[in-house]
Amino acid sequence: MFHTRLVFAPMMITSALLACESAIERAPAGESAIESTIDSDPLVGYDLRRLRPVDDELLSAMFDRVHQLAQADGKRVVVLFSADWCEPCKQLDLELGNVHPTSMIGDVRILELKEDDWKAAARMTEYNDLRARWEPVAGSYPLVLLLDARGKRREEMKEAKARLEAEGIEPTLPIWLAES
Repeated sequence: MFHTRLVFAPMMITSALLACESAIERAPAGESAIESTIDSDPLVGYDLRRLRPVDDELLSAMFDRVHQLAQADGKRVVVLFSADWCEPCKQLDLELGNVHPTSMIGDVRILELKEDDWKAAARMTEYNDLRARWEPVAGSYPLVLLLDARGKRREEMKEAKARLEAEGIEPTLPIWLAES
């Protein structure tokens, strides 16, 4: 059906802790600035669920069901269409292996659909039909969309990048998710 992938990168945690080193020196005796920083906004991995072909369940029904579950869990939904052969998708996969403060990504669930899964199952029509809900152009990857509570397109990652750059904000995925 779908799989959860929560990846914690020890290097990122180490980097975050080292970044707090100067705060440790200023912390009052007996109080650890690292602990208070992590406790106040702990690091988490992306909540990523990959939707794969299962028996006779139509992709649109599967997506609607999983979207409703995310809503019930209090999560905002991002839908990601990607492909294994796509170089920008591979770069995005690297980001999705990182951790960030809960305040940035903790309320987001990413529903990932890989073209390769649906092509192998000879169900590309379903894949393309679902994608057409939000994007009429097929074959352009990655497609990353933030949806509203009704499942309508709120903003696409490339649009967000242009908007954030125009506002003088670093256009990263966690910053986009945190500020939108």
